[in-house]
Amino acid sequence: MGTADASKGATGMQAINDQHELRPGPARPGPIGLLIRVVLGAAAVYALVELVTQWDAFRDQDLIESGFWLITLFTLCLPEVFNTGLRRRWGVWPLVIFLAGAAAIGSAGYLAAGEIWTTALAAWVYAADLLVFAVLAVSFTLAIATRTPGCELNAIPRLVPRLRGTADAETRRCLLGVDRLDKYPMRPPRRS
Repeated sequence: MGTADASKGATGMQAINDQHELRPGPARPGPIGLLIRVVLGAAAVYALVELVTQWDAFRDQDLIESGFWLITLFTLCLPEVFNTGLRRRWGVWPLVIFLAGAAAIGSAGYLAAGEIWTTALAAWVYAADLLVFAVLAVSFTLAIATRTPGCELNAIPRLVPRLRGTADAETRRCLLGVDRLDKYPMRPPRRS
C-alpha cells in the first residue's frame, strides 16, 4: 500500500481496486460544481433548521397536512447516508429498517389509538429526517470548505483520514450527478 500512496502523490492517480490499478483522481469541484454545492447546501441547512424549529407542527399534523412530506422523501437517501457518508456497507438495509419500523409503529398506533400518525410515528420519521439533513448540512459545508471531489457525502469520511495525515482514495459518485459538473469551468474557453 505504500507504493500506491507514493504513486498517488507523485502522479495524481489513485488505486481503485485490490490489484492497485490506477485511474485519474476525480476533479476537484470547479466554479459550477461549487456553486451547485452552495445552493444545495443552503437548502439542506434551511430544511434542517425548519425541522428543528417545527417539531410541534410535525408531530401534531398529519405528514401531508404539515407540508413536511417533501422533506421526508429525503429519507429515501438513508442508504446513501450510511453507505457513502458513514462508509458502512449496509446496502438498502437502513431504508428497509426505517420503513419496517414506520409500518410497525403506525400499525401499533392504529390499533391502540385509531390513528396511524401518532407521536411515536412522528418521532420515528422526525429522527430519520434529522439524521439525513444533519449529515447533508455538515457534508455540504465540508465539501465546500475542503473542495471534496465526487459526492458531497464523501466529505466526512475523507476529512478524518486527511486530519490523520493519511489518504482516503475512495470517492463515490454523486446521487444527483453533481460530480459530473466538477471538471467544467465557469466559462467555455475562448477561441482564437
